Amino acid sequence: MSLESTFAEFRDRAEFFVVYIREAHPTDGWELEGNVPLEDPKTLPQRGSAASACRDALGITIPVLVDDMDDTVNRAYTAWPERLFVVDVDGRVAYAGGPGPFQFKPAELHEFLAGRLGAR
Repeated sequence: MSLESTFAEFRDRAEFFVVYIREAHPTDGWELEGNVPLEDPKTLPQRGSAASACRDALGITIPVLVDDMDDTVNRAYTAWPERLFVVDVDGRVAYAGGPGPFQFKPAELHEFLAGRLGAR
């Protein structure tokens, strides 16, 4: 189960966003082979461009938001390098996946949403 297929199934009953945070593996830092080759953005416009490059390279159709240069979202959710969250209508975290990449489990998120919203 992919994040994109979960988005496709539940998008009519839940809002989905990918939040692009600080680059985990920039070419001018701890680069990993196979990642989208990006330098560490130094400005918000550069971070926006990096987010767009990742979205395009990875074929992401989920709306992408960009964290600010103070890493407000990253710090609030301990999101680095990647995590999955569900925030309920009251603004509380209803689901928090483990830190990626090893605990990044879209199938677990799908199961949680199916239990809350019903599967189709």
